Amino acid sequence: MLSTPLRSIWLVITLTSITAATWANSLTNDWQSPAYIEKAFSEIALKNEYRQTDGRVIKWQQPIYYQYQYYFLPKNDLVTRLTDAHLAQLKNITKHPIQNSNTVHPANFKIIFTKDRYYQMAIDTFAPSDVKNLSRESHCMGTYHLNKQHEIVHAAIIIPVDHAMSRGLLPACIVEEITQVMGLPNDSDWVNPSIANDKSRIDLLTGLDYIMLKLLYSPDVKAGMNQNDIQPIVRRELQFYQRNGLIRKAGHLVNKAGLYPLLN
Repeated sequence: MLSTPLRSIWLVITLTSITAATWANSLTNDWQSPAYIEKAFSEIALKNEYRQTDGRVIKWQQPIYYQYQYYFLPKNDLVTRLTDAHLAQLKNITKHPIQNSNTVHPANFKIIFTKDRYYQMAIDTFAPSDVKNLSRESHCMGTYHLNKQHEIVHAAIIIPVDHAMSRGLLPACIVEEITQVMGLPNDSDWVNPSIANDKSRIDLLTGLDYIMLKLLYSPDVKAGMNQNDIQPIVRRELQFYQRNGLIRKAGHLVNKAGLYPLLN
């Protein structure tokens, strides 16, 4: 599985102004335009704010087997429950296999919870990075590894729980980091409403995020496709979503699951 050369990509999330998911409810429905969604999807799925990319789709093609690790931190049932809820929501939206690792299927996605004092040590251990002062300039972080086919074959996220909780960022860290390592790695100030907008006040998935995840994990969208490859697929899918009312209902559907019932 890991025999081909891998590329490592870091997702350094500062989350400087995310505070409340309910802010999204005050926005207009301009995002529901298929043209807007198509543009937003290209911006978030084909780019990465922290490195130059070749503009190709990245996604998991193999099943995801996740493992929690509490690194110098006692197990926290609340943290586990919140993370379980988000993983279940992502599985429901994407229809991609996501389950706990076991002896038969070792983990290819590690979710590490630690304390702020051990954050840099955890980064060095689980997600080595050449980004300077990463532990001091981020609230949480993630990384993923690609094979030659642009498939995500391994990922890890690290959350310093005490730091995130003291700033009200624990839900945002869980939601944004895990969602980004599904294959939506970019952030953009104009994509709204979305967790991919770090200048917004959104910390839970929105209707737009729901649709972008659906598009990414459409069976016809393959890892390694470029803009020209995916454009007709995305347009066809969006036409279908518009006809069957999925775009209109996306905000309501996303609010019924994940962290929403636990936090609102």
